[in-house]
Parts: sequence; C-alpha cells; structure tokens
Amino acid sequence: MPDSKPTTTPPPDNHGLKRALGLPDLVSLQILLIIGPAWAGYAARQGSAQVTFWLLGLVTFFLPAALLIQFCVRIWPFEGGVYQWTKHGIGPFAGFMSAWNFGAWAMLLIANIGTLTATSIHYVIGPGAAWVENSTPLIIALNAALLGLMLAVNVLGLRIGRWVAHFGTTVLVAVILLAVALLLMHHPDAHRTGHALSPAFSWRVPVLTLLAINLFTKLTFQGLTGLEQVAVFAGETRNPARSILRSAWIAAPLIGIIYITLTGALLAYTPADEVDLNGPIPQLLAAAFGDGGGTMSPARLVGVATNIIFAIGTVAQYVVIVAETSRLPMVAAWDHLLPVAFRRLHRRYRTPTLSLVTIVCIAFAFSVFACVGANSGEAFQVMSVGANIGYGINYLLMFCVPLIAGTRFSPRPDLRPGLLLRLACLSAIAVTMASVAFALIPVVPVTNATLFAAKVALPMILINALGIYLYVRGARRQADGREGLLF
Repeated sequence: MPDSKPTTTPPPDNHGLKRALGLPDLVSLQILLIIGPAWAGYAARQGSAQVTFWLLGLVTFFLPAALLIQFCVRIWPFEGGVYQWTKHGIGPFAGFMSAWNFGAWAMLLIANIGTLTATSIHYVIGPGAAWVENSTPLIIALNAALLGLMLAVNVLGLRIGRWVAHFGTTVLVAVILLAVALLLMHHPDAHRTGHALSPAFSWRVPVLTLLAINLFTKLTFQGLTGLEQVAVFAGETRNPARSILRSAWIAAPLIGIIYITLTGALLAYTPADEVDLNGPIPQLLAAAFGDGGGTMSPARLVGVATNIIFAIGTVAQYVVIVAETSRLPMVAAWDHLLPVAFRRLHRRYRTPTLSLVTIVCIAFAFSVFACVGANSGEAFQVMSVGANIGYGINYLLMFCVPLIAGTRFSPRPDLRPGLLLRLACLSAIAVTMASVAFALIPVVPVTNATLFAAKVALPMILINALGIYLYVRGARRQADGREGLLF
C-alpha cells in the first residue's frame, strides 16, 4: 500500500473541542465501555470453570492491552486514540484501516440495540411475550427510535454525554451489586426449574473442546476489550496522557472482579447450558424474582424495575460508543482523509454532527440487513460476530505498534518498548487471531449455517475492500495535487 504518499498532519491545537473530561469521567467510561454483560453469559456456558477462563483472558489479553496503552498514550496523547497510534507508529494506511474497522465494529454493535431491548421486554412481561424477540417489525422500530435518541443526545456533546455515561455506569454497577447479592442470598424461586446447577466458582480446568475454545476467544476478546477506547477523547480530556493511563490501571482490577462475580451469579440461578446469550442479565433477574407466570409479588416488581433500568443503562452505554466513533471521521478529516465537512463542528455544541448522522444511518441499515430471514438470536450473532472481525483487525494493528515502531518515537529509555511489552503484544495478537478465526463458527442454533457464515464474512470483506479502494484512490488523487484523499 502506498503509505509514503498520503501526508498526515499533527492534531490541531485549536480543534475547537471542549476539554470536559477528567479522571473520574474516564474511569466511569472505562467500566461502561468494557463491561458487556452478554459476555458473562458466554463465560457462564463453561460452568464453574468460568474463573479459569476469565483469569486466563486477563493474563493473555487484558493486561497486555493495559501495557500497550501505557506505552502509546504517553507518546501520542492525541484525539483519535488507536487511529493516531497506528498512523504514527506504522503508517497512514494502517491508521486509516484501523479507524475503518473500528467504525465497522461500532456500527454493527449499536445495530443490536433493538434486539437487546426486545429481549429485555420479553423478560419484563414474561413467557407470554416470547414473540417479541422474533418480531422483525418491532425490532426495526426499536432500532429506529433508539438510534434517533442516541443521535439527539450526542449532538448536545460530552458536557451532557458524560452525565449519560455516569448514569449508565451507575445503573450497570447497581445491577452487578444486585447480582452479587442474589449470589450470596438465593431467592426461594431460584431452583424452581428442578435442573442441576453448577457451582458458581471453582478452580476446575475446563475441557478443551472446540466449543470451549470458541467461547473463550469470544468472551476474552469481546468481554475484555475497550480499555483503549477512552483515548479517542484525548483532545477532550484534561491532561490526557496522565488521566487516560491512570483510568486504565484503576479500571482493570475492578473489571476482572466484576466479570467473575457476575458470571457466578448467572450460574447460581441458571443451568450453564440454558444461559440466554442474548440477555443473560434479564434472564437472571427473571429467574431470581419470577418471570410473570404468577402474581405480581414485591420481588417480581423489583425484578421488572431492575430489568427496565438495565435496558436504559444499555442505551446509555451505546450513546457513548456512538460518541467515540463519531470522533474518528473528524480526526481523519484533519488528515485530509475525509471531506472537510466531517471536521466542522456544531456552532453551539461543538460536536461533529455529520459524523454522528452518518454513523447512526449506517447502523440502522446494518440492523435491517441482519434481520432478513433470521431469528433474534441469529441476527444478534450475525452482527456481534461481524463486529468481532472488524474489531479484531483494529486490535491486530494496535498490538503491532510497539513491534513495528520500535524505538523510533521513544527517545527516553522509559518510553521504549521492552521485552515484556513485546511478549505481551504477541500473546494478545494470538488471542485476537484465534477470535477472528472462530468468528464464523456460531455458538447458537442458526437457520442456515452457510447463510450465517455468508452474512458475517461477506459484509466484512466488502467493507475492507471498500476501505482499501478508497484509500488507494485517494492516495493517487493526493499525488496529483488534489485536496482530499477520498473525494
């Protein structure tokens, strides 16, 4: 690829963004962006061996990511995060493809909001509402309404968005604390199904089946990624180099504890092989407080209220993902990779409005595509797994930064990539590659395995082919002296 031709510019000091974020905001964002309760469901499918799975994931992937952030953020504390790291450390093409695939991940992920909300509705109402999860018109309508809400909140900017993030984190932590309380004090209805339940925790070594390895790569890569995402907001953070680094190390141990205890709570109330991968938390709350089959008891009311609040918290989480993704087209426009319109900010709120509208519209299109000829579980898996491939490419490029950049950008000895960092990056690269390789193997029943693989693989192939084409075409345009890489 013609990396040497496209030119990049340093992030402008007068970018016009408001530095609204401090260390407490970043820690809150870390927890909100990383904790995905659905991935606790994947771990719960392994039964009490979940402790081994989580600890192995923390050592082989999560801590290497923290070490990488420590290396990169002190050298490039710029708005755009991984895009800036890969652009400066490897080259402009790597930076562009990193941001391109991160954007694909984010849009496929938020396209799931309708399916997740429908699952919560099912568990709030009870078994009589099972049809909700497979109602394509309802899911599409939910996507349209919720994506529109995300757009409206993000146009107002991080001065409002950070409080949405704090609310989402508070809700998430409250639900997790409730799950821990349920783990310690079982409700009498917890064992009403008569099924044998696995112990919540053990040091049992899991049986290494193909399914177990598949689930491990998914829960590790999806459940433990995101530590680097707050770096996207470096230009909107006070003292970004120090604050982002501290937030990563504060959040890391908390996240490990949260995941292990949350998975244990799932196992205390649901047999491992019956955990709902679409909505494990709503399922847990329904099992603990009743599913609506009987009278509306006080315990049942608590379960319904918690489910509703949790659904609102999930929307708050996705609001932040839309916000961070919208910064990438803006930063790319600073480097002349996108039209100048993408770097224009709203006159009053100083937010990249065109980026926000573009991201929300593409996410809605993805949500409609995934629903064609599929049930809710399959649609959720199609978008989640497709997102996993895009995110995997982004992470592979990110972990290659210290391996390729070497000491070129680290004049100080304490900023040079040492042996520990290099080995950690190689470990994380291996986990990421395994996750991408297993992406096409579904872990839930699907209508047609071939159609599932095609729905996952073809869009990602086309997305990356389009990205490469636009970059090469733009490089030629810039070589001819024309402004703008892509248009």
